[in-house]
Amino acid sequence: MTTLHLDLESRATADLKKVGVFTYADHPQTDVWCAAFAVDDEPIKVWTPGMHCPEEIEKAVIFGWSIIAHNAQFEQTLWAGILTPRYGWPKPEHRQWQCTMAMALAMSLPAALGDAAAAVGLAHDKDMKGRRLMLQMCKPRSVKPDGTPIWWDDAERINRLIAYCQQDVVVERALAKRLLPLRKQEQELWWLDQEINRRGVCLDTVTVRAAQTVVDTVIERLDEQMRLTTDGAVSACSNAGQLTAWLRSRGMDVSTVAKTALPEYLEEADLPVDVRTAIELRQEAAKSSTAKLRAMELVAGDDGRARGLFQYHAASTGRWSGRLIQTQNMPRGDLKPHEVQDALRLIVAGDVDFLDMMYGHPMAVISSCLRGLIQAAPGHELMTVDFASIEARVVAWLAGEEQVLEVFRGDGLIYELAASGIYNVSMEAVTKQQRLIGKISVLALGFGGGKVAFQSMAKNYGVQITGQKAEEIKMAWRAANPNIVQFWKILEEAALEAVRRPGAKVPAGRQILFVKAGSFLWCRLPSGRALCYPYPSIIKKETPWGKQKDTLAFKGVDPISHKWCEQNSYGGKLAENCTQAVARDLLAEAMLRVSKAGLPIVMHIHDELVCEVPEGTGNLKAFERLIAEVPPWAKGLPIGAEGWIGARYRK
Repeated sequence: MTTLHLDLESRATADLKKVGVFTYADHPQTDVWCAAFAVDDEPIKVWTPGMHCPEEIEKAVIFGWSIIAHNAQFEQTLWAGILTPRYGWPKPEHRQWQCTMAMALAMSLPAALGDAAAAVGLAHDKDMKGRRLMLQMCKPRSVKPDGTPIWWDDAERINRLIAYCQQDVVVERALAKRLLPLRKQEQELWWLDQEINRRGVCLDTVTVRAAQTVVDTVIERLDEQMRLTTDGAVSACSNAGQLTAWLRSRGMDVSTVAKTALPEYLEEADLPVDVRTAIELRQEAAKSSTAKLRAMELVAGDDGRARGLFQYHAASTGRWSGRLIQTQNMPRGDLKPHEVQDALRLIVAGDVDFLDMMYGHPMAVISSCLRGLIQAAPGHELMTVDFASIEARVVAWLAGEEQVLEVFRGDGLIYELAASGIYNVSMEAVTKQQRLIGKISVLALGFGGGKVAFQSMAKNYGVQITGQKAEEIKMAWRAANPNIVQFWKILEEAALEAVRRPGAKVPAGRQILFVKAGSFLWCRLPSGRALCYPYPSIIKKETPWGKQKDTLAFKGVDPISHKWCEQNSYGGKLAENCTQAVARDLLAEAMLRVSKAGLPIVMHIHDELVCEVPEGTGNLKAFERLIAEVPPWAKGLPIGAEGWIGARYRK
């Protein structure tokens, strides 16, 4: 099929990273500097405002050519929002679009065009000088008092920007030839992902603004308390440098006052009262509610909907990640649904003191209410279903741990089963505390986790446990789940064998197959999709107990630093990858079924699907059955799903 390669350069007063591409494209001061395009391997051409729509563009739409761009959501959205209404470009069908960024991510390569090109060894380098120019020209040079932007629009800069745009097409076109196209079902899923991002989800913008006012009031009070507590040494809770210096002056050995470090400081029993108070003030002011509310205000379109919230295949397992308001990591909160409703009314009323009296500190209350700020559009309601204990089910199915699968096929008391194995008692005799230990063991130990992993997870549930006891629990859990433990070993040995024997197909458990082809190690999943480990090798690595062992190494994007670097893996981690990937495939197929059934998906969070339906029309039981349908490739996997219907999102 004929292919049109495309890249756009734009300018705006809006901040693309903060508002997202949909709000960005809708802004009246957003415009396109130029478009560079090429048909297949033909010479690259350029369009600028004032020119007629190019013949190649018209042909692409008329004849349904494939249109490929890197991060195609950007080009697709600006085409629909600017090039068609403002410059007369005909609008293509959404199924004409393909994305080289999506293809790169599906191969566990970096997302950025230049990084992906470098990762596959392309000779065409992205123009970094041109990138700096683009970052300059995408924003105004200055703004007049009446709000009119003044752009960097001299001929020399525009010509350099056009050359940069053309070079991006050169790189993208070369990259497209190096990448594998998405499998048919994955391409369908990417189109659905774009549809979900375009549809967006409705926000309660009135309450968002009211909540921000409450936060501003509370922050002022916290800052005043901070100044009083530190005798003026720290001017605001947000002033990390001043607070760090003050804490050191009070005898604390601290290098950071980041939110993640504060709980550890507060565990010290002999902290002076003023030091403890200052840390607690910093902790309260750093609640995620502040950033979430700002993001909601910026992202909401004129119709109150937040769009562009999900990134396809952001993790190497294929899972999505959140963007902008980050729905994937919203705090669960302590308030019940009816309490959230009441608290939201008080927030709108703006009575901070009464809110504090009724529900506790306003910052914590708002944090608990964040999910409730996502709502159904007027006359609609949200219908939500999520998979129950999906990872515990999947890893047991992959490993053939039948006793666990039988529990899931029955009453689903998996935590009781785990506790029964750990404490050597019947499931009926398991106590509440033993059940909690069973739950922690299921969450912490299924992928090779040791005593430290168990202690860390236990801490999240308010359980303090010694290293010796954690080790005993770990060993008892492993003895009760021998097939899962064996599964880790099978995966590790199969991956290493595949690297040693390029081209050999090495089976590993239920419908999993490793094969090294070219520069990639592929792990075929039961669904037929494959995980990718670029540039695999075998290195010697010392184990915690001092032995040298063969270890799988490969290139990947570090989840913390986001840099392309060498990584390594082991059996438990490979099991986690496979488990999360299979759980993702179950969600993906459910999304396709739900969409085919005509139910509009507005969100998906981890293993949960959220649809928006006209009020009174949602059939929850039918929706649960649709979600829990077992694909042919997952025969024998017990899937459970449960949900709710309501006006506001909740957990």
